[in-house]
Amino acid sequence: MVDSRYVDKGGNYAFDQELLKKAFEEASKIYKERGFQRRMGYGKVPAVTTVDMAKAWMSDGHPFTCENNNEICANALKVLNAARKSGVPIFHTTTGYTGKEQWDMTKWDEKIPMHTLDINSEWMDIDPKLEPRAEEPVIHKKYASNFFGTHLAVTLNKLGVDTVIVMGATACACVRHTVMDSTGYGFKTIVPIGTIGDRVPGVIEWNLFDMDAKFADVEPLENVVKYLEGIDASLYRR
Repeated sequence: MVDSRYVDKGGNYAFDQELLKKAFEEASKIYKERGFQRRMGYGKVPAVTTVDMAKAWMSDGHPFTCENNNEICANALKVLNAARKSGVPIFHTTTGYTGKEQWDMTKWDEKIPMHTLDINSEWMDIDPKLEPRAEEPVIHKKYASNFFGTHLAVTLNKLGVDTVIVMGATACACVRHTVMDSTGYGFKTIVPIGTIGDRVPGVIEWNLFDMDAKFADVEPLENVVKYLEGIDASLYRR
């Protein structure tokens, strides 16, 4: 029998947000008592990286499509435009595999339909709702993290970046792994609320809570935009 707490009036599965909120409040008390959930803060030399914000994730009709993708893109665009005005570097990523045989395919395909991500398909284009620009590199990755097997960390270090702002999809996998690697490489890591997508109710909320507790600062969108608007572009190493 289905628990009625997880079904909305239309008969669809939905999480009880109040129940989730109370659970996070109790968990926060435990974490803070043990020294977790401290703030990393903002650095002086940020970069923005989007995670799989290609059409396959941010437009309808693909197995990887995220819920509320229009809202996610609209929020992310506010961050991107603030970065663009201040001269903050932006790096997009998308996951895709090459050719009919897809020899660059990872074992991940044994769990989820990675073979649907043809690198030459229009689905792999950065979603036009983000208004991507020609000077913003698009990194083609093969696994979850924006850093795994890519040149991103080397490039950020070359530019003198100390803070990485992460947006995209999905909360439970590629965003989370990117956030963990970003912190692992020594960057302050910021996740703007409202810019993260996923496909299952509750997953975004849980992962944002957990990332904020352990790996990054999950920040209000308006705080991140204001921060980017005040960046001095002369601090970058070019």
